[in-house]
Amino acid sequence: MWTGWGDYSRPDRDGRRIIENFGPDEGGRLLGLLKLLEDEFYSSDARHTVAGTAEMGDKAAADFRRIHPELDEQAVEALAWCYSFDYK
Repeated sequence: MWTGWGDYSRPDRDGRRIIENFGPDEGGRLLGLLKLLEDEFYSSDARHTVAGTAEMGDKAAADFRRIHPELDEQAVEALAWCYSFDYK
């Protein structure tokens, strides 16, 4: 929902969608958590070590899954989509 994955042709991180869906208190808490997870995902060195965009997203996702095995695949795929788009 936050990244726009599945709804937009490119990443569109919009905190308003989170606030509208979960309310200001829970939405604000979730946004803070989402931004921390995004920072962790983007700490991957995949953009420096893998040539292709798809492979770069796959490596960053694999790195992230090792840190956060509790997250569902859809969340990881949404972050990989953003990462690949941002570093293409």
